[in-house]
Amino acid sequence: MSAQHPRIYTCTPFAFPADGYFYTRDTGLLCRSLQALGAESRVVMPLPHHGDDQTGSPLLRVPGLRLCSASWWREQRLDGVMLYSWGDPRYLGVARAIHRAGIRLVIHYDANCELHGHLKRPGGVLKRLINRVKDYWVNRLRARHLSYADAITTTPPNREAFLHDPAYGEPIAGKCVEMPCPVSTVFRHTGTPREALFVAVGKWSDVANKRPEMLMATLEAYYASADAVGLCDAEVYGAPTPEMEAWHAALPPHVQMHVRLMGNVDHETLCRAYNRARGILCTSFAEGTHNASLEALCCGCAVVCPNRPVHLCNVIWYTQDGCGTVAREDTPESLAAAMQAESAAWERGERQPQRMADMWSPRVQPPLTLPRIFPVLAGR
Repeated sequence: MSAQHPRIYTCTPFAFPADGYFYTRDTGLLCRSLQALGAESRVVMPLPHHGDDQTGSPLLRVPGLRLCSASWWREQRLDGVMLYSWGDPRYLGVARAIHRAGIRLVIHYDANCELHGHLKRPGGVLKRLINRVKDYWVNRLRARHLSYADAITTTPPNREAFLHDPAYGEPIAGKCVEMPCPVSTVFRHTGTPREALFVAVGKWSDVANKRPEMLMATLEAYYASADAVGLCDAEVYGAPTPEMEAWHAALPPHVQMHVRLMGNVDHETLCRAYNRARGILCTSFAEGTHNASLEALCCGCAVVCPNRPVHLCNVIWYTQDGCGTVAREDTPESLAAAMQAESAAWERGERQPQRMADMWSPRVQPPLTLPRIFPVLAGR
């Protein structure tokens, strides 16, 4: 192995399609970023190949069982691996194999602060007993999985959750390094004049989690308010559901003129939207790191979200230090009031977009985060 050309691979132990979009985020983006920093890098994923795998991309697909082989990993002669395994116990064997191969292992953990979801599932006495047993083993196997890491990239709220949970404690929390998720350098503050605008970005077909009905109800409540300060427009990015299209078509004309369904756009268009907007509106039931919020912050756009302290713990963390507003409750009316409060903060000059971008870009953009995670890259 050469210090001049360190070999650092990324790995996702799930057979995602490696299309163009794949290389704009997560392990695909990290691989491209490592190459830009002068490292030899490939994305390792299990078979099968997909028809839309990008031709000529740095992709290495192997049989899934090979990922659990320390000898196979040792043969790759690597300086490091960035593993996206979500802390899932199913992939414990992959983490163990990389560790046993003597390779620096960084595991990315981008879930929210909910570590004991099994205990909160409804059911009778037998179901509760089964969930308690599941919860016990899931957490201990997850802790074992994470224990193989030399470093765990995650958020401070997740670190605190590990620290105060007996299944994890200091042995896991002490490995945590702040990096919520990788964000492309496409997303940057450009100094564009801000408009009275909020944006919402999501895969709206994921109805249960992204909650498009929450978005629609929140916008209705916002535009129905008589005392909205600095009334803003709203642009919704991502393919709308049929219900969203029908809702938009039925809006009163004086409301419809403020709301635009923008559909799917490329990153450059999204960056321009973030740079025009005052805030990004998150309406989700639960998020891990919510890439869209971090993209927006890198562009100097604040975050507005519901009050869901466990399931949106990281999104709530983003709003601190003048970077957004958290609703008092998880209701459309409360979220609409948070939009009003955020808009009023902009009107009073309390938001500084360049400061937000300067605060968040070093935390999430790979050219700045990777040398901290892999010291072999320092000074490159």
